[in-house]
Amino acid sequence: MSAAFSLFFRRVKFLSLEGCSQLTTRGLESVITSWSDLQSLKVVSCDKIKDEEISPALSELFSTFKELKWRPDNKSRLAASLAGTGMGKKGRVLCKRV
Repeated sequence: MSAAFSLFFRRVKFLSLEGCSQLTTRGLESVITSWSDLQSLKVVSCDKIKDEEISPALSELFSTFKELKWRPDNKSRLAASLAGTGMGKKGRVLCKRV
């Protein structure tokens, strides 16, 4: 990966992942930890991302986001545990289509 390409993606502030059937928890963590400007994350229907595989470091990053929508699958325990915290609220659009 070129330095310019890498620098561009570090400046990403909003990431929306939906239906990413091949993305794993480890892959997600690798991306998120390298993108220091990331502020909002939406993960929906990404079946290889599992709550029980979330590391303490990744969990800590989640708490710094301005917005988090977390429903990687219909069995997600984290989504249920975010209820009432204001995290993971519906209603705001993370990425606008052009």
